[in-house]
Amino acid sequence: MYRRDGFIKLSILMAGLLFTTVAVGSVWFGGGGVSGGSILEDSALLYEVFEGEFVSSVNEVGDIESSSNVEIRCEVRAPGRSGTTLLDLVPEGTRVRKGDFLGQLDDAQLREEWVERKVRTARDKAIMIQSESKLDAAIRKLKEFEDGMFSQEKAQLVAAITDARENEKRAAEVARHSATLNRKGYVTQTQLQADQFRAKTAGENLRLAEEDLRIYEKFSQPRIISELKAEIRQLEAALEADKYTLELSQQRENFYANQVEKCKITAPMEGTVVYANDSRNRESSIVIEEGMVLREGQSVFYLPDPEKMQVTAKVNDSKINKVEEGQLVDVRVDTAPEKPIKGRVRRVSPYPLPRRYYQAPIEYEVFIDIVEKDPLIRSGLRAKVEIFVERYQDVIQCPVSSLVMHKESYYVICKTSAGYAAKAVAVGSNNEKFAIINEGLEPGDTVLVDADNYRDKVEFPAS
Repeated sequence: MYRRDGFIKLSILMAGLLFTTVAVGSVWFGGGGVSGGSILEDSALLYEVFEGEFVSSVNEVGDIESSSNVEIRCEVRAPGRSGTTLLDLVPEGTRVRKGDFLGQLDDAQLREEWVERKVRTARDKAIMIQSESKLDAAIRKLKEFEDGMFSQEKAQLVAAITDARENEKRAAEVARHSATLNRKGYVTQTQLQADQFRAKTAGENLRLAEEDLRIYEKFSQPRIISELKAEIRQLEAALEADKYTLELSQQRENFYANQVEKCKITAPMEGTVVYANDSRNRESSIVIEEGMVLREGQSVFYLPDPEKMQVTAKVNDSKINKVEEGQLVDVRVDTAPEKPIKGRVRRVSPYPLPRRYYQAPIEYEVFIDIVEKDPLIRSGLRAKVEIFVERYQDVIQCPVSSLVMHKESYYVICKTSAGYAAKAVAVGSNNEKFAIINEGLEPGDTVLVDADNYRDKVEFPAS
């Protein structure tokens, strides 16, 4: 309920002219008003206070749409192009089920790119397989050296030492025997020197064989293992790079495969097809039709659920405080304005809509569920809505223009048997035409309609 004095003051000024017409009609056709000569002016307009139903409502215009409205957008990216051409689409208004065909976008270029990506993926896969083979061979080579070749080569070096040691021993014995024979005169000095040289050479060969084993164990074997392991790490890095390259190629191939698939638009649910046309801006209006180029993310179709319909109304900020969730609403479509269809306020937007132009009125969206099924309700139609703010039965009412503010209190100028007098009243709600009088008047009392024009011609009570 709204009993703000400022609002009533404004309503008094707005309703003055309206009730002038009402009162004149009452004079001519014998309604609730009475006119005649008076001590004020002969032109004073009168109205008879009545008791009856009081209705306060907010009247606006809105658009009918589905509250369960699936928006279908173009999901084709089309790299390097402004968009994708729409080749085919179902007629607007078609009833479809989930998975049914809605439209086809041009996928020729995308298919070519998809084939190229398939070829690139196959090549990258072959390179990765080759890298896996090289790595496997390097691992086997290291294992072969550690478990076989190293032991074999070490055994050969040990055998060489054994041979050299045996040769050195024999050569030394031959040299000693030759020295004995030389002293007895059986072997020449030249022969002795030759045997001694062979013994010395055998000793040197033994030391070389032993040094070969030491060098092999201390230096050659660790170096070979380190080189083989380094080769394995290098091949592992190359294989990892090849895997990433293949993964990237597969992602790109899958992207184009997905884009080709999205060129065929299907219904995600059951509904009635509505084109996402937009004619709000004349310079850049959008009409969904064959041959148009769609950009990624652009709305193409709507699938409204006809079982869940609503009206989206725009309410001026001067009235929005009256509207609350749950209030009853009468919805009237333009095709049958005489038939009210029941609705209920579901939600009141807490934020105003963006202004369409400079100094445009501030408006809030109000969403009204249509709770009564009716074939007249269709998406895209305009509707007038009457949101019922207050409704009372059998309350005393008088015109808003009959109220006069004096010292923070409300008065009316009543016609009595003795003339005209200001009478204090307790005012309730108003609907910009009539105000509820809680105290001070009775049905049948006669009051001045445009009372504010005569406030200086009557005396107000002292208190």
